[in-house]
Amino acid sequence: MKEKAVTVVGAGPAGLTAAITLAKNGYDVNLFEQNNDVGLRFNGDFQGLENWTDEEDTLKILSRIGIKINFLCHPYSGNDGLFYGPKLQKTQVNTSRPLFYLIERGSNDNSLDQGLRTQAEEIGVNILWGQKLDSVDSKTTIVGTGPKAADAIAKGMVFKTSLKNQFIGFVNNKIAPKAYAYLLVNNGKATFATCMFEDFKNEKLYYERSLRVLKSAIDIDVFEPKEFGGFVNFFNEPIISKDDKILYAGENAGFQDALWGFGIKYAMLSGYYAAQSIIHKQDYYALCERYLFPKLQTSLANRWLFAHLYNPGYTFVLNKMKSMDDVIPALRKHYNSSISKKIIYSLARRWYKTRLIDKQCMHEHCDCVWCRHGKLAHASTEVC
Repeated sequence: MKEKAVTVVGAGPAGLTAAITLAKNGYDVNLFEQNNDVGLRFNGDFQGLENWTDEEDTLKILSRIGIKINFLCHPYSGNDGLFYGPKLQKTQVNTSRPLFYLIERGSNDNSLDQGLRTQAEEIGVNILWGQKLDSVDSKTTIVGTGPKAADAIAKGMVFKTSLKNQFIGFVNNKIAPKAYAYLLVNNGKATFATCMFEDFKNEKLYYERSLRVLKSAIDIDVFEPKEFGGFVNFFNEPIISKDDKILYAGENAGFQDALWGFGIKYAMLSGYYAAQSIIHKQDYYALCERYLFPKLQTSLANRWLFAHLYNPGYTFVLNKMKSMDDVIPALRKHYNSSISKKIIYSLARRWYKTRLIDKQCMHEHCDCVWCRHGKLAHASTEVC
């Protein structure tokens, strides 16, 4: 006889997806969330659900795992935006389908976080707001409490503008070391940010440079700007369980795209597979090994490759993408496991180590995004 009560910790995309899946299969779900609402570590900023790593469209994947689209989810194809190289050379790419789906994060009505919350509550998930789970009993618990460290950071702003729907990506180590800067605009609301995989202490310098580059690239008006910081956490090898009773999902386990930081789909799928392992008495590790690990490992190999391209390499890649009839198959190919990617992964896993939170490694008086959010992450991880 299967257990009919399951505990979930953390009301992020991973925890809520797990709770929704379990509730739809007849389980009583108690979801502990230490905050009083979902999405409070976000600022109404736009992010993307990537749509290039799988043959199947991302919205079909979400539908297949039982997630409804009751949140802002706007498709952006190649002709909706531009990429700028280090010398501000323009590149527009061709896509046969949406490159990504724009979503909003935070506690606003149209956010992904609120959409998942509504779906969970409608199906009977009992969300215990403002409560922490201090200990785990003999029953299986799914933990999706979010990132525990900052392996990459973002510094940006949300604002209003007269522009409509478009996206712009910038690759230039002078404004986004080993990463990229981006502009996402949807119906007069916008998010601009620069991302960094190193040199976090100079985040303000890179942010100021990136703003100057943005304004030199396009004519954009900015109203009511609000700055924000964010971070992502990825492991070279995800840690997904403890004693087969605690199942870790989302960034808490290290499920994150190491190349670009497009990890929301990984988070939701990990929550789904954690729930499926309980429902069908399957091995959670085996499910992750089959459906998630290969792309995560390839993303780490891609991260190593991208980090060694430098600015001339970025220009070369953009020129190559510009000549393609459809970049989706090429991007998907780079996320497929291969002998060469496995070899690079074996190197990359030794090269990259997650910045797991340790008070002794924090700068005592530093207020950079990493230290600021790292201390918050350390304070918020309860069951780990």
